[in-house]
Amino acid sequence: MGKHLDDKSPPSMDVAAADWFFQNSLDMFVVLEKGIIARLNPAWTDLAGWTAEETLGRPMRDFFHLHDTSVFQAIGRSLREEGSARSEHRLARKGGGWLWVRSQSKQLSPDVLLVVFQDFTEDRARTIARQQAERANEMLRSTAGVYVWRFSARKGHYVFEQDIPTLSQPEGGARIMSIADMTRSTHPDDRTRVREAFSETLKTGEYRTLDYRFLDLETRDWATMRAAWRGIPGQGPDTWDVIGITQDITELVAARDAALAAADAKSQFLANMSHEIRTPMNGVLGVMHLLKQESLSEDGRLLLGEALGCGAMLAELLNDIIDFSKVEAGKLELAREPADPVALLRGVADMLRPQIRERGLYLNVEVPETLGWVSVDPLRLRQILFNLLGNAAKFTAEGGVTARLMACPQPHGYRRRFEIEDTGIGISEVAGRGLFERFSQADGSTTRRFGGAGLGLAISRRLVELMGGKIGFDSSPGKGSTFWIEIEAARAKAVMAQPDRDSAIFAGLRILLVEDNATNRLVASRMLQALGAVVETAEDGLQGVSAASRGFDLILMDIQMPGMDGLEATRRIRALAGPSSRTPILAMTANALAHQQALYIASGMNGVIAKPLSPATLVRTLSASLSAPSMPVSCAS
Repeated sequence: MGKHLDDKSPPSMDVAAADWFFQNSLDMFVVLEKGIIARLNPAWTDLAGWTAEETLGRPMRDFFHLHDTSVFQAIGRSLREEGSARSEHRLARKGGGWLWVRSQSKQLSPDVLLVVFQDFTEDRARTIARQQAERANEMLRSTAGVYVWRFSARKGHYVFEQDIPTLSQPEGGARIMSIADMTRSTHPDDRTRVREAFSETLKTGEYRTLDYRFLDLETRDWATMRAAWRGIPGQGPDTWDVIGITQDITELVAARDAALAAADAKSQFLANMSHEIRTPMNGVLGVMHLLKQESLSEDGRLLLGEALGCGAMLAELLNDIIDFSKVEAGKLELAREPADPVALLRGVADMLRPQIRERGLYLNVEVPETLGWVSVDPLRLRQILFNLLGNAAKFTAEGGVTARLMACPQPHGYRRRFEIEDTGIGISEVAGRGLFERFSQADGSTTRRFGGAGLGLAISRRLVELMGGKIGFDSSPGKGSTFWIEIEAARAKAVMAQPDRDSAIFAGLRILLVEDNATNRLVASRMLQALGAVVETAEDGLQGVSAASRGFDLILMDIQMPGMDGLEATRRIRALAGPSSRTPILAMTANALAHQQALYIASGMNGVIAKPLSPATLVRTLSASLSAPSMPVSCAS
């Protein structure tokens, strides 16, 4: 070759062919004389970007990567020992970057060397990408239990991309499983469902996903798998192969089941505690309500009022805890009905006014003459306002509280805005950041002067959000605070006020009271009799069913009773012949969570009265039940 460079005689046929190949090859040809580039072909410029002028006369090492020095040293040794060498390394590309090349070097004479460079940059990138994908698949399989597979309709078996120890028959580095093996390893209860879904994909190519149980051959236990697959065109125009991915979700399912079990245990604990607290509380508060009808000294009435106020606070705290649990579980639903927001705000203020005035504070209510009736959940709105007004009074030592109501015009109607302004201690910026979080309090020190569980504002925020509204506050430490809520409320037609109730509103009403607790029977009986009702009692569900056949206008049914509970007693009463089977039945119970109330209604009851009882609760719920006996009603306070 070196001789040819200086030879001016006409080239032979072989030399001409070699020269043509040199010039037209897609690989890069470079001729070196004593390590200096003496000749190159056009492919060098096409692939590396360097022109002949930029290349000829330069040492070959100028185009080598510094980190490939050891590779070139090995090439040199091979050339000295064998006269040729092969290797893979990098070659500089004009403008930056590197080509990965396979080089073949041939010593033509002591001073002349021919080097052929073959560019495999893209092949190398694809190989690396494939290796990374394989490593990712292996990582998925080993850490997350994920398997990638394909199914060949023609061969009738599954091919798994990963090496699965429990499978056999290697095929090209993968593992295969026959349809029969897959069927045997699938749980008998799941086989039909899996076969039908897979068969549908083989016919239509439709994407499917499902969970099933699969036998782990190493542990001999059933693992829970989640598979997703879709069809790809097969050998014929109307045939489909399948590609899919399967994940072992046994641990995820176990974690989910454990979480559900924990949630159920929490709900059961909450229900049990609610029942255990409400039952004695019903007796205590009920007896105190009855004492109000007795002749007492002025001092005795004062002490009784204090006791009832403390009992009401205890009941409110219990309701806060239960309500928060219902909101977090997504089981609290609003019951919208027509209500007068002006009357509602005034009513809440009237409930709190006596205790606020006793502390030497004022309570002002600023409302328009009328804003019209709206559709809201009055019970929940009253609860929010009671929390905000109660907090304002609690954290105010001097001055007082002002409650306002106004309408805020919106493009599609009005929003009702309630503001509760106090002259109390105010709230710092730090305390205000988490004020609407559960168990958060403005004064959380062990020496704090103010009570509460820190749930009222968290519950209020959740309730306002359920109403599609907003809640917030403005405050300055030492200068008081203004809490506000804005809620969406559609206009509603006003409802005629009911006539004033006298003490004998239920005169002549025959009521069957089924209750196993003697104190609760006494309290409820006395309250009902004071309202004019004729009361007959039964101590358990069996006695209640027997008594119900005699005919009553209304039945109040406890739930937890020995022998036969209230649900079974209700079902048996509904199975009686004649009009007794249609008697309205109200659950009177300390178990009054949302899902429990739904269970009572499903068993045939018409509504729920939650303990502890109060005369107002009885009047409100009984009246609603008697006026619309086919509609479920409830009262949780």
